[in-house]
Amino acid sequence: MKKMIFGLLALGALASRAAAHDTTTPYPTRGACEAASAGMSNDERDWVLENFPELFDNPGDVSSFLTRAFTCDQSPADGQWYISDHIEEVLGSDWYLHRH
Repeated sequence: MKKMIFGLLALGALASRAAAHDTTTPYPTRGACEAASAGMSNDERDWVLENFPELFDNPGDVSSFLTRAFTCDQSPADGQWYISDHIEEVLGSDWYLHRH
């Protein structure tokens, strides 16, 4: 139970860090969106590993996680591409639970 509570607290802290990934800027193409997301992931990879060692074992784990947690999706409203936050879904996914 203690481990679960700690994990939930860490999840909340990690989710609050999602602000580093700008989810409000529109991109004209999927490629532009993915390039921006990759740059943001590279910028925060070390920070995530340093602050959440209980969730990730190495930089590769973090990179894989960030790739899954932040995807580029096209908005039907304006046709632009936006970075979408899926942190909670990925941390609760089979991929995360069985990645080792």
